[in-house]
Amino acid sequence: MKKLPIRIMSAAMVASIMLSAAACSNGQGGSGISSGLSGLAGTSTDQKRSGVKISADSPWFEATSFNVGINFDTSRPIDYTYQRMAGIDKDKFLVITNGYYKMDGISDADMMNGNFNYDEYRFQYLDVIDRSTGKSINTIDLSKIISENDYIEDVQLNAGKIVCNVTSFDMNTYESIGKIVELDASTGAVIDTRKSDSQIAFERSFKFGDYTVQTEMDWTGEEGAYKIHVVSPDGSRETMDLKERGTNYYDIPLMLPLSETMVLIPVRTDSNWKYFELDLKAAKISETDGKNYEWLDLENVYDPYFSDSGEIFYAGSTGVFRINLKDKATEKVFDFSWCDVNRNKLAYLQIADISDGHIVLCGENYNSSPYESSDNAEFVYYDFSKAETNPHAGKTVLELYQSWGYTEDKVSDAILRFNQTNSEYFIEVTDRYKEDYSTEAFNNAESDDDYQNAQLNLDKKLSNELAMDLMNGDGPDILMSVSQYGQLNNSNYLTDLTPYVGNLDSNKYFTNILEASKVDGKLYNLPICFGISGIQTDPKYAGASGVGFTTEEYEKFLKETLNGKDVLNNGQAVYFATLFNAMSDKFIVDGKVDFSSPEFAKLAEFVKNNVSPVGKTWDELYNAEYDDYTYASVGVGATVYKGDTFVNAEYDALFTQCYGMTYYFSNAVQTKGGTAIYGLPSADGRGPSIECYISVAISAQAENTEACAEFVKLLLSDDVQTDFAMKDNFVLSREAFRQGAEKAVEYFNDYGYSNYFGEDAAASKNRIVFGSEHIDAVENIILSCSTMNTADADINIILIEEMPAYFSGQKDLDAVVAIAQDRVQKVIGERG
Repeated sequence: MKKLPIRIMSAAMVASIMLSAAACSNGQGGSGISSGLSGLAGTSTDQKRSGVKISADSPWFEATSFNVGINFDTSRPIDYTYQRMAGIDKDKFLVITNGYYKMDGISDADMMNGNFNYDEYRFQYLDVIDRSTGKSINTIDLSKIISENDYIEDVQLNAGKIVCNVTSFDMNTYESIGKIVELDASTGAVIDTRKSDSQIAFERSFKFGDYTVQTEMDWTGEEGAYKIHVVSPDGSRETMDLKERGTNYYDIPLMLPLSETMVLIPVRTDSNWKYFELDLKAAKISETDGKNYEWLDLENVYDPYFSDSGEIFYAGSTGVFRINLKDKATEKVFDFSWCDVNRNKLAYLQIADISDGHIVLCGENYNSSPYESSDNAEFVYYDFSKAETNPHAGKTVLELYQSWGYTEDKVSDAILRFNQTNSEYFIEVTDRYKEDYSTEAFNNAESDDDYQNAQLNLDKKLSNELAMDLMNGDGPDILMSVSQYGQLNNSNYLTDLTPYVGNLDSNKYFTNILEASKVDGKLYNLPICFGISGIQTDPKYAGASGVGFTTEEYEKFLKETLNGKDVLNNGQAVYFATLFNAMSDKFIVDGKVDFSSPEFAKLAEFVKNNVSPVGKTWDELYNAEYDDYTYASVGVGATVYKGDTFVNAEYDALFTQCYGMTYYFSNAVQTKGGTAIYGLPSADGRGPSIECYISVAISAQAENTEACAEFVKLLLSDDVQTDFAMKDNFVLSREAFRQGAEKAVEYFNDYGYSNYFGEDAAASKNRIVFGSEHIDAVENIILSCSTMNTADADINIILIEEMPAYFSGQKDLDAVVAIAQDRVQKVIGERG
């Protein structure tokens, strides 16, 4: 399991962003980037940057920024709040704030019967902000304009007027009625109220010349579908269905003009992307060959921006991009490395305006601790303009690779600190090795085995690409979070970090984690944040080692305590590869492969005798009844039905990849107070493994290893480690770990318990009260970790292919071992 950076939008939030594409007609769009930034050519997103000298005319952007304040009653506890851009022109912009106060004291019966005043708990404000100063021109309380049964779908700024598209629900007729309310931006006074031409809440709206195209999701059939509405220049409307039997249509992130009357519509389905051409004049849609549009980076196009000049931009994880239809290319026009702003904050913002040499990004910034009950988001506004000269001219670029391009907040701060203080080198971030989770293998996965096999093949592809480039000196200098690519743990690819961090004090750091991360005595990946992979259960079930289970001990535990229901849901082949990963140091040493050992045979025999050939599908798991429990939801703090009552699921043991105290506490509740995490069954009863969430490595061919090592040391600094610990991560610093854990205990003994497990669980006399003994238990668990799960995809795939012949009885173990060992040895030999 990986912690992945994900952008999440509610349906209402997705519906709201239609205005960004409709900007051409409502005054949001500018005069186009070409008018003010014509000297900035788009750059390729896959170029090697390591070793490049920064020149005085290299692109650099200066930023003007400010935060937009909040207007709701901060003395009342907040349940939910959300702010977004609602329109912009040359002088001002709008920010809409909506949310709810906590409905404390309102019973479930009152909620069901509506016996309370909804408006007392709902708030909606609209701030009119001066672009030059960031000061509020006017604040409009929208709750005084709409009624309890009204919902504001969209707000736009059009020719100095505020236009609110409102859906009003009639409680007598149960009908939705659309209306438009126009306000004066300076005073907030209502200018006009009229019935809307359409009662449909469109997901997105696009303007192409005098035509408007609107998308409406349609879930009335068995599959997800779309209705496409085309509004012609004369105001007439044509509606077309976009659907396919047996295929769900999920998203239409953008539309692209192919000519004055022809539009491209890419659609995300449950298996791949499909492409359609829409003839605006004839109002007809036809499917087209997707190969012509494979260059589009659709996985990263969340909210496109259309300038008045017809150019199309979008904000990705590493910068702002332009879609060049003529050359069939995606060009980067603003890299987040070209400014002195924390790139993590920028990665979640939207384009508000591109005009007159300015790029404006804005949106909510979350930087609060998960151990806080309040919502501490702030709305931020950045106006970037191209500088005359680059202040870092003369420095040499060090390329830092991060999958997806997202760097955590404190990692981003460390990059800025390095760039501001190092006189010779400058770190730029790249995502040029892409993790593609949109492939058919992932989309068609129906079980843990399917998903893990798809992940192995993806890891193999990326690992091989990185290995080739690193060997040839074409790879990045610094690599973040690549510990899952076991192939790279080789001095041909990565630098041994022991000389730079090998003298850490074991009283201050979990130095055993560093030892566990070593391969053949060398530290190629330094864990900054890590998880614990193992079996969480009651300490009374410990094996003789006190930290794990031998295969014999686990077999007894499986049959007697777990009633044959394993904590892993894998078939034999993947299950064996999982156990192998936790013991790979016994089977591959200094490039020498030996599968003939009794330890290997123990793992193989255990799997053959105790594991099903194929794991259960997800549908089988979710629909099955375990004892008298039926799943209602699955995840942290999973709730289940027991009869007609919601309860918290309880187990004797759980497989966990525990990345922080929240994971640990949740599993402790679900395992009836289980406070131990033990290793997976092994030949020697070893402890749990570590899973790197954030790690750092240096290329063996780095431009300057010493400079890269200076950045690595920044990630071990007290402020970085403490910040990560306060954000529910396990870290190397023991003091930072305890600070974060103490905050977690405080939180879960108060609001956090009911937040995760429900009010009934919090009120139960059997609830767990967390304390310092739990912190001590986790610290000891961390100290018991002796290996890092760093799967080598090539080797795992070989084992998954070869071992079933033994499990099924087709061959004896010696025959299988001979083939598997030979294949693995050849792979390792080819790597040098």
